[in-house]
Amino acid sequence: MPSDSQKESFAALFEETGKAAPRARGPRVGDALEVVVVQVGKDAVFVELDGRRQGFIEAVDLRAADGTMKAAVGDRLRVRVLNVDDQGVRLAPTLQAAVAAGASVSLDGSTDPDAVKFAVGQLVSGAVDRVESYGVFLQVEGTKGRAGRGLVPRSELGAPRGADLRKTFALGTKLKAKVLALEEGKMRLSLTALKDDEERKEFEGFKGKEKPEAAASGFGTLGDLLKKRPAK
Repeated sequence: MPSDSQKESFAALFEETGKAAPRARGPRVGDALEVVVVQVGKDAVFVELDGRRQGFIEAVDLRAADGTMKAAVGDRLRVRVLNVDDQGVRLAPTLQAAVAAGASVSLDGSTDPDAVKFAVGQLVSGAVDRVESYGVFLQVEGTKGRAGRGLVPRSELGAPRGADLRKTFALGTKLKAKVLALEEGKMRLSLTALKDDEERKEFEGFKGKEKPEAAASGFGTLGDLLKKRPAK
């Protein structure tokens, strides 16, 4: 026969078992989450938050500078919660997630659709705004302040070793560069990468022209060869 203390412990166990499991807290503004893409639409990318609830990311937050989108069903993205209301849970990709997806992003993390945005691999033009021993700061055309300023490290300038950057790149000098990397509040640019791209395109264009010319100067058909043979 169980003792009174055993009966009390059994009763307490049943009571605990009968209690409903605490409800998981819903997403709140500012939360950082990892989500899975379940559908890619024209205006929004729909994601699964926790196996039950869904949220959405506005398509513009994942589009590249040319309007394309690489996000696909099954992709995992790191996001933050922007808004929770009757319309659903609106999310925004973190800067790292957006850059990895090839999207254009603002350096200050702004979600304003009118904010200046950049994408890795993008070509930009600007003027030299500041010169340091380790590189040159370029202010992109049409921007002001840090939101449109990028650093071209000395190694990406193509300048001779030991060159005085202040003399080679005077303030206001107009330059074109390629976006190499985007980090929180920082943009790294390259002049040499852009030059390499241009030389590669020029070489590929030359090869494309060379092939038809080679074909035109070939041996020709058997009929052509017989016509060229001297008469006996």
